[in-house]
Amino acid sequence: MRPYAVTGGRTAPSVPVDLMALVRSTGRVPDHHLEPEQLHAVHACAAEPRTVAEIAAALRRPVQVTKILISDLIGLGAVRMRTPAVADGPTRERLLEKLLDGLENL
Repeated sequence: MRPYAVTGGRTAPSVPVDLMALVRSTGRVPDHHLEPEQLHAVHACAAEPRTVAEIAAALRRPVQVTKILISDLIGLGAVRMRTPAVADGPTRERLLEKLLDGLENL
C-alpha cells in the first residue's frame, strides 16, 4: 500500500510524535475496528512498549508515515505514548547512537 493511502494524504501527525517515544497498546479498541496498517502497529507494541523507530521498522514504513499512523491510534485510544525526557549533551548523543545501532541491526 502506498504511504499516501495509509495516511489519507496527510503529511503531518495530528499530535506531536517523538521518534524515541515509547508506544504501548491499550487493548481498548477491538481489532475489527482498525485498518490493517493500524492493526499491525498495535500488535507491534502489544507485548511491550516499543519506540516509534522500532514500530516503523516492524511496519517497513517511513518514520513520518508511522508517526501519522501512531497519532491516529492515539486519537482512537488504541495506543498510549510516553515521550522520553529531553536529554542534553552527551546523553542525547548516546541515545542517538544507540538508536542508529539498533536500526542498523534490523
